[in-house]
Amino acid sequence: IAAALLNFAAPIKEAYAYSEDKNWPCIQGKVIKLSAGQMWRGNPVKETDFTWQQNEDVKKLVNKIIPRRVPLKETEKFIEEFAKQHQTNIKPQLEQSFLALLFETNKIRKEIIGGIGKFSTRQKSLSKRIVENRRKIAEFEKKDEAGTLTKEEDQQFGKLEQQLEWDIRIHEEREKSLEYVCESPVILEQRLFALSQQLKKFYK
Repeated sequence: IAAALLNFAAPIKEAYAYSEDKNWPCIQGKVIKLSAGQMWRGNPVKETDFTWQQNEDVKKLVNKIIPRRVPLKETEKFIEEFAKQHQTNIKPQLEQSFLALLFETNKIRKEIIGGIGKFSTRQKSLSKRIVENRRKIAEFEKKDEAGTLTKEEDQQFGKLEQQLEWDIRIHEEREKSLEYVCESPVILEQRLFALSQQLKKFYK
């Protein structure tokens, strides 16, 4: 077991080397906030305009279409129904709908990105512990080979091997979930763009 555990060093040291943000573990770039200019192709809108918060129809629409579990085919139907209800004043209504979507999407993404940062911190802390325990195990192994390992050290040796094996298992399980976690902000960005395109379809 010890030999297999000792081979864990390389991935631990390189796990976070590919991001400019030392605490950002994702291959995808860290984009904290999406802007209207990236997504909206209608008349210019101000992200500081929160008029939509007093518009119950807009808020109802956004609550229907923002959840990722709602298929885009369904969201387009909801938007079409909304557009029919507001034909005489459609542009401002759709602009407010987009601003509401942008605000809510950024809020969700901010929470996810914050969670990824905490995840990264925990992983790096665990990585350091794994590397340190590997070093201690290597020292015990040298003593064991030389016949100078005390009974107390032998007990510590066994406990360290068990702890190391457990820590590596946890680290690897977390890493398996990392790809999905890192995709979440990107998926939200893609969905916001798709929804803005659906809004734009009725922007006449």
